[in-house]
Amino acid sequence: MVKKNKNSITNWRNEKKDIFEILGDNKKYLMPAILVVAVIITVVIAVSANKRTTQEVQTTVATVENSGFEIPEATMEENAYPEVNALVEKYYTASADGDADTLAQIYKGLDETEILKAVAASEYIEKFDNITVYTKPGPIEGSYVAYVYNEVKLYEYDGNVPGLETLYICTDDNGNLYINGDIADANELDYLKQINVQSDVIDLNNKVASSYNEMVSGDEALAELLTRMRSGLQVSVGEALATSEATTPDESALESSEEETQSSETTVTTRVIKATDVVNIRSSDSETADILDKTTIGQEFKELEALANGWSKVEYKNSVAYVKTEFFEIVSEETTVVENATEDASSQEDNADAAGSASASASDASASSSSSTQSASTGATDKKDTTAKTGKMVVQETVRLRKEASTESDVLETLYAGTSVEVTEQYASGWAKVTYKNKTGYIKSEFLN
Repeated sequence: MVKKNKNSITNWRNEKKDIFEILGDNKKYLMPAILVVAVIITVVIAVSANKRTTQEVQTTVATVENSGFEIPEATMEENAYPEVNALVEKYYTASADGDADTLAQIYKGLDETEILKAVAASEYIEKFDNITVYTKPGPIEGSYVAYVYNEVKLYEYDGNVPGLETLYICTDDNGNLYINGDIADANELDYLKQINVQSDVIDLNNKVASSYNEMVSGDEALAELLTRMRSGLQVSVGEALATSEATTPDESALESSEEETQSSETTVTTRVIKATDVVNIRSSDSETADILDKTTIGQEFKELEALANGWSKVEYKNSVAYVKTEFFEIVSEETTVVENATEDASSQEDNADAAGSASASASDASASSSSSTQSASTGATDKKDTTAKTGKMVVQETVRLRKEASTESDVLETLYAGTSVEVTEQYASGWAKVTYKNKTGYIKSEFLN
């Protein structure tokens, strides 16, 4: 048996000290080491946090640059700015009085047609009551987006008709407020478009629209009066413009009488479209038109025409009806080409002109019909209307800028109400050639002022 050395056993026991004793014996070296490690960890965390913050700031800046203006999530304020309310009151008083000079002074961008329309409308309007101004901050300093609720008192009707109007109000260099209807900046237009689809704005629009629709649908006399008003306004404005143009004839009009219409082809495309949501089927292309029925998801229709104002004319129960195009997808389409002789083209052009004249004194439904006639004849003629105005004009409703003067042509851009375009030519078929953001295309003349 081997006998262990006593010194070896003692050394082993000495080495087997408790860990805490070892740390205690070496604390003068251990503490600085811990401090160094802590500093390193702190620096690493700080650098990482700073990097994340920098990335977030860069992302935010990029987002703002892409959108042009930061879109605030601000709740609408009610009658919050006395100076804005004063301008709105002045605007509605001038509208009821038919005061063209005041309207032109406080509403920048109103052209001759819009002023004539306001003056003609004053013949039917006694006053505006219960005006309430809801505001959101505008895109630039000193600007507001105002949603104005009003009730119109008509001379020939006992009750008040509810309405809602959106006004873009800005401050000029002298600190005076004005209504801006001449918006050329794409970033401002994008800002206004995004503000207008915020939930509280949509709720207000729906509330007023529902109230208006219930009132009109439940009162046949009011519906008839409003139809007569629309027709009367079109006739009055048309006559006023005709008188104005007659006093300043266009010399090039003499040349247009010598032009001959060339034979061409008409491309007719028939589509089958399918509903992607439950939407109203209406009697005409207007949100105030009578509701005939509602679609079911997946229900298919034969599309007779895709109108430039965002509606589709469809075949419905052996007749025609209208639905919002955005809620449908194309299932199939068939294109046919029809050859037209020169005489046929001239005849179609005459029909288009007649249809255009008829629409000036017809209801919304007949106006839709004339629009369809004009669209069909577009492919057959592009005779210039040299008596029509050209230059800077404003789009009145959401329309599609198309590559050719046809509702079947490719869409280059969607233009929203208030967009400014440069009109270079207008045609007897009801189309206008315009330039927007270096793009040249065609839209229906009826949507321009």
